[in-house]
Amino acid sequence: MDATAGGTDTMAPVQAGTAMAPRPRILVIEDSEDIRYLLEALLRERYEVMLAAAGDAGLALAVSAQRPDIILLDVMMPDMDGYEVLQRLGRDTRTADIPVIFLTALGSVEEEHRGLDLGATDYVTKPISPPVLLARLKLHLERSAYARRLKDLAQQLSRYLAPQVYQSLFEGSRQAEIRTQRKKLTVFFSDIKNFTASTAKWQPEEVTLLLNSYFTEMSAIAAEYGATLDKFVGDAIVIFFGDPQTLGVREDALQCVRMAIAMQKRMDALRQRWRGMGINKTFEIRIGINSGFCDVGNFGSELRMEYTIIGREVNLAARLEQAAEPGEILISSETHALVQGEIGADARDPVMAKGFSEPIPVYAVHTGAAESRSAAAIHCDRPGLRVDIDLDRVSAADRAETAAALRQMLEALEAPPQAESVPPATAADHVLQGAAASDGPEPAWPEALAGLDLALGLRRAMGMKPLYMSLLGRYRDGRRDTPAQVRQALDAGDIKTAELLSHSLRGVSAQIGATRVPDDAQALEQAIHEGHPRASLDVLLARLESSLGELVAALDAGLPPEPVRP
Repeated sequence: MDATAGGTDTMAPVQAGTAMAPRPRILVIEDSEDIRYLLEALLRERYEVMLAAAGDAGLALAVSAQRPDIILLDVMMPDMDGYEVLQRLGRDTRTADIPVIFLTALGSVEEEHRGLDLGATDYVTKPISPPVLLARLKLHLERSAYARRLKDLAQQLSRYLAPQVYQSLFEGSRQAEIRTQRKKLTVFFSDIKNFTASTAKWQPEEVTLLLNSYFTEMSAIAAEYGATLDKFVGDAIVIFFGDPQTLGVREDALQCVRMAIAMQKRMDALRQRWRGMGINKTFEIRIGINSGFCDVGNFGSELRMEYTIIGREVNLAARLEQAAEPGEILISSETHALVQGEIGADARDPVMAKGFSEPIPVYAVHTGAAESRSAAAIHCDRPGLRVDIDLDRVSAADRAETAAALRQMLEALEAPPQAESVPPATAADHVLQGAAASDGPEPAWPEALAGLDLALGLRRAMGMKPLYMSLLGRYRDGRRDTPAQVRQALDAGDIKTAELLSHSLRGVSAQIGATRVPDDAQALEQAIHEGHPRASLDVLLARLESSLGELVAALDAGLPPEPVRP
């Protein structure tokens, strides 16, 4: 068994400034060398072709850097059949979405249903009809491309929504309609102290770069703690817990305060990064948190709506943020009542806030942000390389995997650059390109060959006479001993190999337009599969030897003395 990748075609030059769209990549997993040879010759003009002779080799190619766009998968193969290959593809998140078309000579409704139930996209029966195969490939590649465009669009739209809202919309548990409800939430406000004044003389691009790096880090922490990220307002962030998903009022409050502590700690690494970029100002964030009943849902109009929160408790969280000192987290008495015993906090003097007639009791959370983190953070930022590792956030279970990934990166950096290799010419390259470049006459075309329907076989080779002649030569040289191999397998009690040999001969014989051999091979294959006695198998085997011998003798006599071969 072998596994090889198809060669890269010579492409016509394109005008400067234009880009040639990459050709779809087809992975063929097929144990018959002749069928692989045929498929590569048929597909290589339209697609980039990858070839694998066995299931394990095909699975390795499917997860390689050259990920296929579609897979043509033979059903009957030794060691690992197509059904098992399909199951493994479906269990791997890297390959589960690749369309798979079965290539099969089985043809029964039960076998077809089995493959479709396992996730096959379609079936193409052997002998392969090139127009049918090309039409199915075109159809499923277009469907796959359309599905990828929809997925990409959905992912882009999801970036404008909180992940929980996006998920609930796509699951159908939430509708895009104006509707609100009253729920007890924990609300978070933060901003960068004196950011506007500190960056007043900066260029807009510099402000954008700093803000985006800040928002990226804070958003990642919010997602880690299950927060609903409401909006960015200038340098401020509005977040809440409790809708559309909730862990319970107390746990929501705890998660919010834990998130705030993580954000304050994360600012140390961000300041290091900014200093490496030449930004020497000491930016610090202040945070306010409050818990209480808010109106949450879709506000706006039928043309434009926004999923957000409103209410007095939202305003209170904003006022606490404004009253906090740089690097501080202020929480209301309501939030403190929910988190005390789990989160340390000290009472502060009550705060007088705009819109509130009474002083507001507040508590300052123990953040530990002032502790040295030099031993817990690794930071490197230079052209082509940026590494930020917060050891406090890497779990013990993930450390070994993280270390292995870093070692792999190090090996790639230390490895000498490799020259780009040119793939060797494939069998189909030699046959088709050699025939096209030849100045001599085309090999003589036989008028008739016993045991062969030449017109049918030529149609199955897309009318390409050099390819068809090459297939006949390969068949003559490679299949004449198949009955002896079947007999040897039966003598050894290797029923599976005997059945596969008969099956493979049947498929290839039908592909080249043989008249008697496919039926004789099928009868033997079925009898072996059904466990017929050896005497019956010998009768069928003798019949196959006769028809195959007649065909091979005709090919010996009728093909050119030196057929075009790879």
